[in-house]
Amino acid sequence: MLKITLSLFLLSSFFMAVASEQLVVVLSPELNATQALMQRYEKHHQWIKIGDKVPVMLGRSGLGYVAFKQPLKNEGDGRSPAGVFPITSTFGYNQNTTFKLPHWHTDENLYCIDDINDTRYNKMLRIYDKNSLPASYEVMRRNDGVYRYGAVIGYNPSAQSGRGSCIFIHLNHADKHPTSGCTAMDEVPLFELLKWLDPVKKPQIVQVLKSECGKYREEFPGIVCE
Repeated sequence: MLKITLSLFLLSSFFMAVASEQLVVVLSPELNATQALMQRYEKHHQWIKIGDKVPVMLGRSGLGYVAFKQPLKNEGDGRSPAGVFPITSTFGYNQNTTFKLPHWHTDENLYCIDDINDTRYNKMLRIYDKNSLPASYEVMRRNDGVYRYGAVIGYNPSAQSGRGSCIFIHLNHADKHPTSGCTAMDEVPLFELLKWLDPVKKPQIVQVLKSECGKYREEFPGIVCE
């Protein structure tokens, strides 16, 4: 059964690689590292670098795997997910006039649900009746401003309870401390990234250990693992 599941996972990854024409590659130096480097790519005959490498912050515990290897990514573990994931939408405090991806206006009614016992787990939605809020959730209009704008990583799309939720690319904290499981960067490169993302090109993020990058280079010829 494990072999069948693994084969389906790799087949799904292959089709994702074929379909995508924009790639955000985040390479971490080691499993528990909280700092990494990001490089953008676009697909032509092979994957071509776009812009310069950008330093990013990962989760306070480093990276966690989707499947097959330990440590697995779980809710509240402080690990950013390792693997290949779609970048599905953007969000921001202002009404969108710049970004191409589907956009969430982050007003005071927008939440992301991280309550593992709630049927709305790992969903972004507007909740106007505050009596219907779950036991645990992310306020998208945060006081610290790190969600002033950002993008949603399509991690755990089946909303498997307890496997992690509300994974974003967002602004660094003022002191640049690690995230709770997201990927963060400074304002100028983040804004450039968000403007660049194009739904027609099906953007994805490849977030992996530098030592494991080689196997992804087979799927994405042209990416640099150094």
